Amino acid sequence: MNRFISISLSFFISRSPRVTTWCFTSETSYTLRAAMARSPPRHPATVTYDTERPLSTPLDPPDLDAILRSKRSWRSTILSLDFPRPVQTALTCLSIALSALQANGVYCWGTYGPVVVRKLELEGTEGQTIVIGGVLGVYLMAAPLGSITDRYGPRVGSLLSAVLSAIGYLSFSTILTRCTPETPYVHVYLTVAYFLVGAATVGTYFACLTCATLSFPSFPTLSLSLPLSLIGLSALVLSSFSTLPIFMSDGDLNAAKFIYFLGILAPAVNLFGFLFMRVLPEPLPESLKFEGGGDDLDEDQDEEAEEEMSRSIGQLLHLDEHTPLLIGGPEAAREEIEEGKNEIWGVKELVGDWKGFWIFGILLALVIGPGEMVFSSIGSILTSLLPSTIDLLNASTDNPLALRNKHVYLLSLSSTISRLVTGLLADYLSPPLTHLPNPKHRTDPTAPTHVFVRTKKVKLSRSAFIGLCSIVLSAVFAYCVFGLEGEKGLSVLSGGVGSMYGALFTLTPAIVSHHFGPTNFGLAWGMISYFAAVGSVVYSYLYALLSTPGTETECHGTDCFRATFAVCGISCLIGGLGLTLLGRRWKV
Repeated sequence: MNRFISISLSFFISRSPRVTTWCFTSETSYTLRAAMARSPPRHPATVTYDTERPLSTPLDPPDLDAILRSKRSWRSTILSLDFPRPVQTALTCLSIALSALQANGVYCWGTYGPVVVRKLELEGTEGQTIVIGGVLGVYLMAAPLGSITDRYGPRVGSLLSAVLSAIGYLSFSTILTRCTPETPYVHVYLTVAYFLVGAATVGTYFACLTCATLSFPSFPTLSLSLPLSLIGLSALVLSSFSTLPIFMSDGDLNAAKFIYFLGILAPAVNLFGFLFMRVLPEPLPESLKFEGGGDDLDEDQDEEAEEEMSRSIGQLLHLDEHTPLLIGGPEAAREEIEEGKNEIWGVKELVGDWKGFWIFGILLALVIGPGEMVFSSIGSILTSLLPSTIDLLNASTDNPLALRNKHVYLLSLSSTISRLVTGLLADYLSPPLTHLPNPKHRTDPTAPTHVFVRTKKVKLSRSAFIGLCSIVLSAVFAYCVFGLEGEKGLSVLSGGVGSMYGALFTLTPAIVSHHFGPTNFGLAWGMISYFAAVGSVVYSYLYALLSTPGTETECHGTDCFRATFAVCGISCLIGGLGLTLLGRRWKV
């Protein structure tokens, strides 16, 4: 009887447009609600009063989304910034591109470094200490900032980079403006500020790569090569702003004003990344999408379900910048696991590997250190080839800033192009194994699902390739020792070092991944990169010590760097031969 009454009442309610309030007993209300849940009205009311709340009758289930939105704070509402997927995709790609293009400000030292050294009358070792502080900021802060980006996402990495770049650049500009050559320990203060600039560089680096790899896992190579290429071009892009008339003073760069501009530009771009650098959930394939035309789930619930499943897939694959997506892709990890080579390398195992980890790291320092030295010292190397600024201005239409920017451009552009070309050449000359379905797996479930066979012949191993690049780099330094006479010949150094430096940094991670395994790549490469930092420090100070004049404030002539370049050439030759022999032992 109650069931009949409740159904009748529900029909009456659905047909009455002007009903405002009903009173039921608790039993009748419960029965009526259950009946309506089983049999929703086909003709809902079409007339409502202004005082009535839409979708808020006592019989409707609570709108949880509306309740959560009403309880959300205004800060969360502003920071949520939910956009349709095409708009969010465009904003994510734009934030990655802009962040990458401003990331490498620490390598613009060649543009304004000589001006800083001349203004504060710093010695060679003091000037090199500043730029070494920036390089150490890149290497030493890689582990903590990478870990934070892993845990909290790329937006937090961008926020930290915004804070670090603002403090680093603005404090550097302030110190440069207010201090004089008589200020004690001024180069130490500048070194600390430049260390923060280097830390901001690596924070943006991880944010861009993490967001790109997680947002576009179906395109692992493209999602990494494009941000890396833009990061390589960032020194060129940032240095190009220095030619604007607003930054010129007395025929040369006003370093304090230009660095102040970088202190505004870099935080602004990173804050833009903090707002819009969101990891895009990968949409489900059409075959897996929910069907039913909205009977079971509405459109919002369907999108939420897709996002949740995408997040679950990402968590299942443990996608971050340390994953095999960087080197070899998921197939490399599967090869490692199915061939039973998934050896676990921890910090203790790596440190105890004297014949592998330590030898490879030392050899890497021998070839990477000279390249880092040229990147950080190209401005002072150029200055040593110029008799004096006044003579240069009287004899040439090129000003010192244009000449410095020219070689910064060459280093940046040649390094970027080399990374792209080397990757293609390495895949062609040393093709990876091809995975094919294993026919034994059909009869034996314990057998590997795939077998790995070599379908293309290896024309040049990666270890031989890296040895060849090191020998070419050694030849570039030899040319600078015996054949370099003036500034025009310095282009050989800039273009050659930039190209070989980019090639070495493309090949060495692949060798590390092959030997230590894709699943151990993050830790192994992170620890090996500290050897590159040590090499940068050693060779930069070597150049500063050997180029320091006896009584003059500046060193002029090829004698300033001839001894350093001779040591670098021998170092690259030894390192290249050692990496080739070690790679043959590792069969890579």
